[in-house]
Amino acid sequence: MHPVSYPLSVASMYSVSYGDRAYEQGRKTRLVGPLPLAAIRREVEDTVVELPPDPSVAPPLRRVSLPGSRTLSIRPLRDTDVGGLIALYATLSEDDVYRRFFIGHAPTEKFIKEMVMIEEHGGYGLVATIEEGDGTERIVAEATYGLLPDGDGEIGITVTEDERGWLGPYLLDALAEAAAARGVRTLQAEVLVTNGRMLALLRARGFVVLDNEDQPTSIRVAIGTDHRPPSWPGTHDRPRLLVEVPGGHWRAEAAVRSAGFQVLACPGPLQGWSSCPALRGEPCPLAAGADIIVDAQPGDRGRSLLEAHRRLHPSIPLCLALPTEEGDFDTDVPRIPPGTDDLAVVGIVQRLAKTPAEGGDGTPNDVVS
Repeated sequence: MHPVSYPLSVASMYSVSYGDRAYEQGRKTRLVGPLPLAAIRREVEDTVVELPPDPSVAPPLRRVSLPGSRTLSIRPLRDTDVGGLIALYATLSEDDVYRRFFIGHAPTEKFIKEMVMIEEHGGYGLVATIEEGDGTERIVAEATYGLLPDGDGEIGITVTEDERGWLGPYLLDALAEAAAARGVRTLQAEVLVTNGRMLALLRARGFVVLDNEDQPTSIRVAIGTDHRPPSWPGTHDRPRLLVEVPGGHWRAEAAVRSAGFQVLACPGPLQGWSSCPALRGEPCPLAAGADIIVDAQPGDRGRSLLEAHRRLHPSIPLCLALPTEEGDFDTDVPRIPPGTDDLAVVGIVQRLAKTPAEGGDGTPNDVVS
């Protein structure tokens, strides 16, 4: 079996560049079989070493006993891992290499030597190894994040095919913990839209969409590292619009962004720990940091979110942008009627939103309703 890489962008801080990123439609990877978590948990001997805030100290070391007298270890990336990573990447198909590194050939030894020194540039890396019963050991996965100019991390993950389905989420959890311990609250990733598996993995951690054009081949998403929503990237130098919308894509997003707004799209709450904090009765940092919230979630979910935001974030202007007319929503909240053209939508949100420079009162002057 050949390894299959998760299609996340390589961190931009690497000193070796392979030219501009050019995205293509990737092969959709299907989840093979049920996750063997229950069987593994019965045999787990999980040792966690508490990580002090000092970034020079190694992150938690995880060891898991696997069937067949095998042992999985997750540990920091080392400069001695160059050979093991070369062996891992040498077995990748061209498609796998492109999804992981956005280049058409396996990374060179020079590139990998730069990669294992990622911590010197403010990033971090982990590898997962499996020791067989006969004592031989091989690298079966790696995960890194590079530090972006705004302080976020940009992640990349590769997992060997025969360990897919459970190791990816486990490794991502470990990387997120290490990032949080180093003060990195948000991890970003560029994901091909055809890769439902990776999108599902990140969605399970409560991702938000940072960039989603009308017909994208990839989207940029962000996850939090401390089991909370990610934070707004960059500085608050332009108005921020948070849109609650199924699937994370709002039809007027590109037009509003072109008008000068910073837009984050939240695809909505899921079950589990990544469920919406507002629906748990807790303030949402994304909502609290917005200058306007657009609720485009239909039905009961949209009504619950609307009420939660009104209660928890009363100073943030709200607007409804439902795909169809739903008369049982609160009529006191301004609406963008279905079919409103993008230019009119831009005018509505501009008049409604508070601005970071002026601190407006959110009065919906001339808002279409």
